[in-house]
Amino acid sequence: MANRIFGMTFDEIQALQQGRDIHPKIDVNALGDYGADPIGDGTFRMVPSGDIVDYAERCRRLKR
Repeated sequence: MANRIFGMTFDEIQALQQGRDIHPKIDVNALGDYGADPIGDGTFRMVPSGDIVDYAERCRRLKR
């Protein structure tokens, strides 16, 4: 991590200085779920389907 300043690489800092966005884009038009909100009892509400799933299913759907 010697090549990072405040957790960002020099290229990321340079991009931010030039007004470019460094965060990955989420394609909301793609089929399937692209996010999950924790409910608090160990389950998650999938976005945008709204299905309530456990952690293992959340990871499978988000491919993580």
